[in-house]
Amino acid sequence: MAHPANQPKLTVHGSHRQSLYAAAGVLTLIAGWQVMSMWMHPAIVASPVASLLAFYGLGQSGLLWRQLLITLQRLVISLCIGCGIGLTAGLLAGTVPRIRSFLEPIRWVAMTLPAIVIAVLGMLWFGMGGGQAIFLVAFIVTPVVYVNTVGGILDIDPQLLEMGRTYRFSRRLLLSQIYLPGIALPIISGLTLATGIGVRGIILAELLGAFDGVGHSFSHAWTHLKTDDMFAWVMAALALMAVLEFCFLQPVRRRLRRWQASTVQ
Repeated sequence: MAHPANQPKLTVHGSHRQSLYAAAGVLTLIAGWQVMSMWMHPAIVASPVASLLAFYGLGQSGLLWRQLLITLQRLVISLCIGCGIGLTAGLLAGTVPRIRSFLEPIRWVAMTLPAIVIAVLGMLWFGMGGGQAIFLVAFIVTPVVYVNTVGGILDIDPQLLEMGRTYRFSRRLLLSQIYLPGIALPIISGLTLATGIGVRGIILAELLGAFDGVGHSFSHAWTHLKTDDMFAWVMAALALMAVLEFCFLQPVRRRLRRWQASTVQ
C-alpha cells in the first residue's frame, strides 16, 4: 500500500498528465483547422491566424465585448429559467408518480420539437429580439434538467427512503438529507448539458431573429462574406463557453461534490 504522504504527489502528477492531454487535444483541433484552411479557399475557411487577428480587431473596437455581454446576459437569464423549471418539475415528478405520468407527454413533446421550430414559434409569439432567444433556450434546457433530476431521484437507494420514512423524516428533511444529495451528480450532468445546449441555442436564436448578440454578428459577417470575422465570432462563442465552464460550472461541480460528501457523512 502506498504511503499517504505520496498520494498528493500522485494526484499532482495525474492532474499534470491530464492537462497535457487536454493541451494535445487543443493543438490537434488547431492543426486540423489549419489544414482545412490550406486546402480550401480563404472565402470558405479562414486560417487560425487570420481569425485570431480578426478576433483581436473586434476586441480593440469594443464590438466583441458588447455583443458577448448581450449574449451572456440572455444566456444566463434563459438558463436560470430553464434550470429552475426543470429542477422544480423534476423534483415533483420524481417524488410523485401521478405528476410524473402527467408530465411525461409534455416532456416528450418538448424534447422532440426541433430547435428551429421552437425558434420560429418564439419569433411569432415574442417578436424579433432577445425575448425569442431567451424563450428558445429556456424551452430546450428545461427537459434536459428535468430528465436528469427525475432519473437521479429514481436511482436513489430505496433503503435510504425507507429509513427516512421509518424515522418519520419531514418532507423538508427528506429533501435536504436524501433527495438533494442523491441527485447532486445528475444535477451536475444536467447543468453541463444545459449550458452547452444553451450556448448553441442562444447563438441560433440570435442568428435567426435578433438585432444584436454574437449570433447576429456572425450572421452579419456571413451576409457580407467576411469569413475572417465569421470565424472570429465562432471563437467568441467558444470563449463564452470557456468562461461558463471555468467560472461557473467547475466551481458549482466542486461545491456540489463537497456538499454531497458532507451530507453523506
